[in-house]
Amino acid sequence: MLRMQISENEIIKRLILSEASFLTLKEKTLLQKKLDSFNDIALMSNKELSSIINRDLIKTFWDGKKVLKKAQTANFLMQKFGIRWSFFGDSDYPALLTEMKDSPYVIFYRGNLDCLKANCVSMVGTRRATFTGKNAAFDFAREASDNGETVISGLAYGIDIASHRGALAGKSAKTVAVLPGGIDSIVPAGHSKTAVQIVENDGLILSEYTPGTPAQPFRFVQRNRIIAALSPVTVVVQAPAGSGAMITAGLALDYNRYVFFHEACFNQEAKALDSINAQKLSAMALREKNGQKKAYVKSQNSPERYVSEGAPVVKNYAEYFTLKNEDFCGINLKKEKEQLDLFID
Repeated sequence: MLRMQISENEIIKRLILSEASFLTLKEKTLLQKKLDSFNDIALMSNKELSSIINRDLIKTFWDGKKVLKKAQTANFLMQKFGIRWSFFGDSDYPALLTEMKDSPYVIFYRGNLDCLKANCVSMVGTRRATFTGKNAAFDFAREASDNGETVISGLAYGIDIASHRGALAGKSAKTVAVLPGGIDSIVPAGHSKTAVQIVENDGLILSEYTPGTPAQPFRFVQRNRIIAALSPVTVVVQAPAGSGAMITAGLALDYNRYVFFHEACFNQEAKALDSINAQKLSAMALREKNGQKKAYVKSQNSPERYVSEGAPVVKNYAEYFTLKNEDFCGINLKKEKEQLDLFID
């Protein structure tokens, strides 16, 4: 895809803006247009920033020189490893991400961005998936791939990696991995070979974080919103109450997406996982400040609650495909550090 060429000065300026997590997307876009040089933002005081965006940032910590150094390092990594980018407003920026309330200012990627233009399905679930759960994810993703769909997940242990590998085994072999850190480093490192296969099969690895950014716990939750937003449907294959997968399901509804549940969420193996999870929630209630409230909120965010409110349960991809194409809406759930070999010379 043809894109407008931008100068090194401009890309570093935008990389600096991408690191300013205290700024909104609208504010970053405004500064991108207002400022001519990366030095303008890197050397700017909080008071000067506040005057441009018309919002008080006096108490915000901002070390522009340190961020400039990180932006320059990220630019070096992008050039060295052929990492591409798409900023909000670019012609190739994924359309579904523009529908989010908190769209990423930029996405960095390796692979074929156009695979997001196909029919897509997001697949999520627990890292501690059972044998049956992982098989269910693999089979569902393979059949989706056989039908030409792009499978989107997070490359994590359990359901995520089974979904990617299932998609790679299908006819289309297109799958997208959304990472919780810079794409110059695959997390977990043991899934690097699968990441290479994804790119080699015309799939996509993407992240909103600048290259060189480490994966941290809060970033796993942040990246889940992108998984939820990138397709019209999120399928929860196996997930206990309050898990990251259930957070993703909630985000999908927030973005006016459908949520389906695989029957592997409710088999005997899944019930054993639920029992272990219930013990952890009980321990949280006793151990943490406001633990009882946190444990209660997590326990309520369960597959059973979604299903009781009308979420469909499917046993395989064929059943999912039928329901999706019938525009199922019995109850309208659609709310109003190991390096990739490819990156090494």
